[in-house]
Amino acid sequence: MKTIFYFLKRFLVPHLPIFCMVLLTGMIAAAASGVGVPLMVKYVFPVVFPQTGEEVPELLQHVPSLRDLSRETLLLLACATMPAVFVVRGIAMWLNAVLVNVLGIRILETIRMDAFRRVQALPIAFMESRRKGDIISRILADTANVQHILTSVANDLVKQPVTALCALSAFVYLLVVSGQGLLFFVNLVFIGLAAWPIMVFGKRISSKSHRSQQGLGELNTAVQQNLENQREVRAYAMEEREIAEFRDVSNRFCTNYVKLVKYQKALVPVMEVVTALALSFLLVRGRLYGMNFTDFIAIAGSLFFAFDSMKRAGSAWNRFNEAQGSLKRLTEVLYEPNTIPDPENPKQFTLPVRGEIRFRNVSFGYDPEKPVLRNVDLTIPAGQIVGLVGPSGAGKTTFATLIPRFYEVTKGSVEIDGVDVRDVTAHHLREHLALVGQQALLFAGTIRENIALGKDGASEEEILAAADSAAVSKFLSSQPKGIDTELAQGGEGLSGGQRQRVAIARAFVKDAPILILDEATASLDAESEREIQEELDKLAQGRTTLIVAHRFSTIRNAHRILVFDGGRIVGDGPHEELYANCPLYKELYDRQGIQ
Repeated sequence: MKTIFYFLKRFLVPHLPIFCMVLLTGMIAAAASGVGVPLMVKYVFPVVFPQTGEEVPELLQHVPSLRDLSRETLLLLACATMPAVFVVRGIAMWLNAVLVNVLGIRILETIRMDAFRRVQALPIAFMESRRKGDIISRILADTANVQHILTSVANDLVKQPVTALCALSAFVYLLVVSGQGLLFFVNLVFIGLAAWPIMVFGKRISSKSHRSQQGLGELNTAVQQNLENQREVRAYAMEEREIAEFRDVSNRFCTNYVKLVKYQKALVPVMEVVTALALSFLLVRGRLYGMNFTDFIAIAGSLFFAFDSMKRAGSAWNRFNEAQGSLKRLTEVLYEPNTIPDPENPKQFTLPVRGEIRFRNVSFGYDPEKPVLRNVDLTIPAGQIVGLVGPSGAGKTTFATLIPRFYEVTKGSVEIDGVDVRDVTAHHLREHLALVGQQALLFAGTIRENIALGKDGASEEEILAAADSAAVSKFLSSQPKGIDTELAQGGEGLSGGQRQRVAIARAFVKDAPILILDEATASLDAESEREIQEELDKLAQGRTTLIVAHRFSTIRNAHRILVFDGGRIVGDGPHEELYANCPLYKELYDRQGIQ
């Protein structure tokens, strides 16, 4: 319930005026249905359809002034009453439906933006520990389900009980005035029978819904993984394997969904059986005690509205329980603690940032029991080009990613120009860093837009200069629209080397004092690497540069090389010194056969 109240407060309160209008129109429609229709049958129908030999209709008895009206006038007023009730009911229902949809789309936007904004703020470790397809499912499918709770379901959970209450009030009143008041207490048994399946089915629907939504997330993950790896799927003839795995995931989802639907759809027939029993009992009782037809129709109508509203309220309650699975999955994102928060009183770097980096006795581990870096203590002067080498898993990439604070150090501190990176906001810190990774990830849009991402408000001259510096201009003539050529997601349409040049141009535009090259040419062939390396060398000039190296040819211009092994720095110095004094460096260097 705490979660439900959080969502009500967070997403309904800002739209409270509209929600109040939703409730008001719903209550008007409920009153017109639950009270207006039965009373119209009880009092207005006998005026329109008088029975020969019967006493004066009750409406004329209660309102003597109506007796003086002519038969034609009386009939006209009676006939006007019927459409008046349905006009009020229809207008209220129309306004209610429109307002529900307006409220729903506004709430949906707020929920999705909150979830998406939260994902942007959470540490990279959170993203790496979750499947992307599942996160997409939470942001899109689960937010839609929660929006459904907060609008139509919440509306029905108010409107339908009010309708039932109005109908029951009319039912009791009609029973009393017809001398059948004891029938109400007998019908309490049927009301209890109607409430029982609502509660029982609701609990089961909640658990089945959670499994169903998890299955939907698994389906999204399977599809996304397959589409992102189509080259590997085709190259290794994995089509049948992928189809089989997708079939298994789909079958699990369908099985869980069928179980959910089984309980969802059971409520309506159960409620209709209870309604039929109540009406049958009323029919028998009325016949035995001489209830006239008009009274029976009015009483039966009010009872029908009561049970029908209970049935609709029960369906809304079940939908509410169904959506609780989505609610739980969504709160796992919205409530996920940010383990790398911005400081309450952030500091600012002294501008211009020089780019001196200091590691003070730093230790770090993704698992606290298994440190990846151990007691790293060193200073990298501003403007120095540093190569990071070592066996796979030695800690060199982790070392580089601690500088932009993608992860939080376990012990010690990382400083830039003497300021602890934990004392500045993540945005301010990363404004002064540029990163070029092994995979040049481009966004859907033009080449120009992808380069301009490096700097907000980059001018045309800056973009073109960056394109020239990164040798992007060399291949623009082969593109349909030059620098304004549209790229698909991931930069499809460009070769690996071309994508990497666009990523380098983005770093040129940013013109940050600190540059991190994380195996920026590792995925390229030798010829493409030589071409890209020239641009990287130009980019590194005058900046504090860390080069995570897989190929030693990429650190030929490094002023200094750090050798990592088992989370420790076992070598630190220029190439000649390390080759002579560091056995691990000599082994790694000789293994590549560099002349």
